[in-house]
Amino acid sequence: MNCPKCSTPLENTYRCPNCQCEDPIMKRIIYASNQHYNEGLSKAKVRDLSGAVTSLQMSLKYNKRNTKARNLLGLVYFQMGETVEALSEWVISVHFQGKNNVAKNYIKKVQENQGQLQVINSTIQNYNLALQYLDEGNSDLAIIELKKVVNLNPNYIRAYQLLGLLYIQRKQYSAAKKILSRALKLDRNNLTTVRYMNELVGYSRQKRKNRDIERHKASYVQIKDPNPIVIEKSANNYTDFNTSTLSFVNILIGIIIGAAVVGLLLVPSIQKTKTAEYNKAIVEYSGEISDRNKQIALLQNQIDELTNENNKLANDADTSGNAADTSHNEILLIQAVKSYLDNDFVSAGTTLSEVDRNILSDQDAQTVYDFLLAKTKDTVIGQLYDEAYQYYGSKDYMNAVTMFKKVLNLDSDSVESWYYMGRSYQYLTDFEQARNCYRTIVDNYGDSEYASDAQQYLTQIENRKTESE
Repeated sequence: MNCPKCSTPLENTYRCPNCQCEDPIMKRIIYASNQHYNEGLSKAKVRDLSGAVTSLQMSLKYNKRNTKARNLLGLVYFQMGETVEALSEWVISVHFQGKNNVAKNYIKKVQENQGQLQVINSTIQNYNLALQYLDEGNSDLAIIELKKVVNLNPNYIRAYQLLGLLYIQRKQYSAAKKILSRALKLDRNNLTTVRYMNELVGYSRQKRKNRDIERHKASYVQIKDPNPIVIEKSANNYTDFNTSTLSFVNILIGIIIGAAVVGLLLVPSIQKTKTAEYNKAIVEYSGEISDRNKQIALLQNQIDELTNENNKLANDADTSGNAADTSHNEILLIQAVKSYLDNDFVSAGTTLSEVDRNILSDQDAQTVYDFLLAKTKDTVIGQLYDEAYQYYGSKDYMNAVTMFKKVLNLDSDSVESWYYMGRSYQYLTDFEQARNCYRTIVDNYGDSEYASDAQQYLTQIENRKTESE
């Protein structure tokens, strides 16, 4: 909108910067936008993320240049696992306000974290693959892919909802309740999640109701006899027994006597036969167990012999490797001395950076190393560092690590080399080596300008390790 008096464009303000005139319509629009932004902020603080999205979107409908609302909407999307939506909002925010915009930092942090970008990529691919499996009617593979998604991105609410819905469809109500409960912890008032949870409650109530009905029916089962026996009282004490009743009693007595005969004659014979078979089986199993024990003992002896032989070979290999390393170190030291005598200090220092002083064979060699280091260190270290940083800047992190190691061989107190070598290891996803580099900076160089960044990246690596466990 433009100022009604001087036609100056009004951008995210209702007071003209030129004539100080207030536009009442623009004022109402900005107030409404800020009101919805405050509502979205309040909802986000209590983890009502879907409600916060609705309020913030309404705020942007009133004022698309409301940078705070757009940045907060990006953060809410990021918390919901919608990283692409979050980046879109932050890019639009930077477009409207290029200076002093915190969205630039959000975008930079996401882009610099290569591991997180790979996780985002894998999350999207696995979620789309799960949707494809559902289109093909293969819900088992879809569940497997969705489990991968929630493991990669524990904040991806849509994956929780779809996984819970599939569990409900398969009548795995306890698993569905567990998954949907995790989604509610992320977004407590999400309408879709709440609706699915209400469905689960309905299923549970119906199941409990059916169980109560069956139990109630079982307690009132009545047997209806189509031919009831009616006993009438006679005028005298004489009772006339029915012939059919006497026959039934005789048959019953005969069955009882026959069962007794069978029990007395056949049962002992059957028990004796079973006992003999049981004893025979015990003897056979004992023989088999004895043979297996002999085989196990023989194999264990072979394993022990092979283990001893392997340890011996490993010790020989270590000894040979150490000897080879020592010999190679001495060759490099001789080359450095030759270059120094030829007044080629650069080549001497470069060669010396590849020598490991700790494994030199004797004190004389270490003395020569210290002498050459003192003479060539100042000449070479800057050149090696510049070359290492060029590799780092061109994202050739393998060569960058190699060159930074050479710098640290010459100057172990080069904090910059420790820091950029740690960053290179982190980009190579060698988190253990990266953590060692950052830990060295934090423990030994806590007052340097790199200490705070090293602590931040160290915390990221340890949080990642905790989540994977």
